[in-house]
Amino acid sequence: MAPSRLRPFMMLRKLKLATVHAANALGICSALMKTQWRRQRLLILSYHGVSLDDEHLWNPGLYMHREQLRERFTALKKWRANVIPLDQAISDLYSGQLPERSVVLTFDDGMYDFYAVAHPLLKEFGFPSTVYLTTYYSGFNRPVFDVMCSYLLWKGRACRLRWPEVLSGEVNLDEAGREIADQQIKAFARERGLSGHEKDVLLASLAERLRVDYEDLCRRRILHIMTPDEVAQIAAGGTDIQLHTHRHRVSAQREPFLQELHDNRSRIPSKSSLRHFCYPGGFYLPQFVEWLRDDGILSSTTCEPGMASKKSNPLLLPRLVDHAGIPRAEFVAWLSGFGSLLPHRARQMSEGYLLD
Repeated sequence: MAPSRLRPFMMLRKLKLATVHAANALGICSALMKTQWRRQRLLILSYHGVSLDDEHLWNPGLYMHREQLRERFTALKKWRANVIPLDQAISDLYSGQLPERSVVLTFDDGMYDFYAVAHPLLKEFGFPSTVYLTTYYSGFNRPVFDVMCSYLLWKGRACRLRWPEVLSGEVNLDEAGREIADQQIKAFARERGLSGHEKDVLLASLAERLRVDYEDLCRRRILHIMTPDEVAQIAAGGTDIQLHTHRHRVSAQREPFLQELHDNRSRIPSKSSLRHFCYPGGFYLPQFVEWLRDDGILSSTTCEPGMASKKSNPLLLPRLVDHAGIPRAEFVAWLSGFGSLLPHRARQMSEGYLLD
């Protein structure tokens, strides 16, 4: 986005943060946490990744440093949030039985970093959580193509990339150039219908051109999904595993949409009841609600910012997508509910999550 177009959003952001700091200083957030209004609302927190290395520097909108996640959990303890399992929360929300300051912790995709970093931290704090697991890369245990492509281009940001078989011309990998290269590489893979293995070979070739040690990233499981054995381990330890589609894609057609759910459900090694769903990338169409209801889904979560109330459609539940760019004061404001009352930028849903 051009700087001139970003300026109004930056001004709004500064105004919101000033309002949040003032609300905290005046005790408004603390008071709001004790109200019946807050008790009737559920804060569903969404996390995507916890860095194994430098992922939070690459994409702070998706990744968080482990110490920042620890700070979040410490804040939940300090403010006496009731962190409850998703299934219980949905039941309590619509029966009017939510405990005070109710919070649910959700982790999208099921990345290996959840197993390595977030899961031990959750056990330390005694918090229940839900992992919405996408399953294709769980069985094919190599880096997820879309995110690894972007990550490799960022790792090679000091380079110029010449790849005539894939790119239309030589690209300087500054911020704008990385976006161009990312789009062209993904278009190349999509137009040729590359398999998972062929995409992995393409990533290895890209890494070689950028002088990045791809196999080292693979050994450390950077941007990998948990294996079925790892999923089974955390499920046996009490982590709730739920649906997120097989290929992290949805369809505008009923049968392919339901097939993605079926494929996802059949590959999840969990004895939990699989009746909760998360839209990949937060993308949804109006017809999805009826299809999910027909499939027996009780709740589905979006990436729309907000708190759920009894009036919320259970198949279009809002969440706060927490990330490295949200300061502690704003996080506390959301715990109280005050954050949900402030204006928010409209979330842009990407049709890139639709199956071709």
